[in-house]
Amino acid sequence: MSGRPFPGRLGSLLVAGLIGLGGPAVAQAAADEETLWEALGKGGKVVMMRHTESAEADPEVSMHLSPERDCGEEQELSEAGKAQAEALRGALEDRGIRADEVLSSELCRARQTAERAFGEFETWDALNLLQTMPEGEQDWLMEDVRDRIGGFDGEGNLFLISHRGNINTVVFENVEPGSLVVVRPEGFGSHEVLGEIPLEAYYGAGD
Repeated sequence: MSGRPFPGRLGSLLVAGLIGLGGPAVAQAAADEETLWEALGKGGKVVMMRHTESAEADPEVSMHLSPERDCGEEQELSEAGKAQAEALRGALEDRGIRADEVLSSELCRARQTAERAFGEFETWDALNLLQTMPEGEQDWLMEDVRDRIGGFDGEGNLFLISHRGNINTVVFENVEPGSLVVVRPEGFGSHEVLGEIPLEAYYGAGD
């Protein structure tokens, strides 16, 4: 008997079976994403989005919020990140998804995402990177975000462009750049997470 873990035809069948499991899983993920797109099309939802891909930067730069909001002093989007934000804009337009309001972190990479994906937006310090917030203010600023989410009742959708740590703190989702967490408001301070639309859902490998 050889040292292979699955000898002969049995091994081939087992490997093929394991590979085959990816098909239904991928199909289910696509179906789940389509359900979330449809939910956004109906309006009344909140999206917590992590900014798209940023350029490489030293930690002190990536954690820095310029007092003058000078992008030359901060971490910016990479060229891919800019294209990703523009791809999101196209995906929303193609599906007729309406944004009633777009709020962004004051950090450059979030503002650049908001501008390229939506055009018009406002900044909100409660969405800033946690590490840039004044000491002792993180908890109540995160509570402000929860209240804003739970109390939203627009006909379109509310988009909040922020950062991984903030999103994880508010909706308990650890997301990658460009991911959208779709949330249903359930009254002041309360919400239900419906699911996540990953970057790959609107920006494919060939884009």
